[in-house]
Amino acid sequence: MARTDIGKNLLNVRERRMWTQGKLAKEAGVSPTTVSGIESGRISNPHFSTVRKLAAALDVDSQELINPLVGGMRNETSAPLTLEWALSVPEDEFERVLENAPRERLDSLLRELNEEGERLSALYGQFPRGSRQRWFIKQQIRIISAHHGSVEASMSVHEHAPRKRHRP
Repeated sequence: MARTDIGKNLLNVRERRMWTQGKLAKEAGVSPTTVSGIESGRISNPHFSTVRKLAAALDVDSQELINPLVGGMRNETSAPLTLEWALSVPEDEFERVLENAPRERLDSLLRELNEEGERLSALYGQFPRGSRQRWFIKQQIRIISAHHGSVEASMSVHEHAPRKRHRP
């Protein structure tokens, strides 16, 4: 059965938290079968109260699980520029939104990326060499580092872009 958008989104957010389906089920107060069913696509249209419970347990907005691109392609000026958003959107959209984002929002995203990088680095050393957890965390560190570099590059463009002059 084909995985639905909500199934993909739930899986992505759950894996970023490094939670098992069982842990998510317990935290959300739903059955592990429900979590598995949504992620696999067997449950393609879960009840909204279930989605709310899962989102609350994962500390994300329920819309992020339903469709992170609410209403189709997100307007660059309305994209949230949060860590969760950065990790859930395709790379081409990530780069396009950065190009048009105001400096303040880039600063905020850069802070979140720094904090996540520090958290992951600390976590990396807690697992034994060669373990699957350590490998997964290293992959996440690479992703965070790549996003960090893209945000810094976008900020650099802002600094060197000619200022718009207001005509009297």
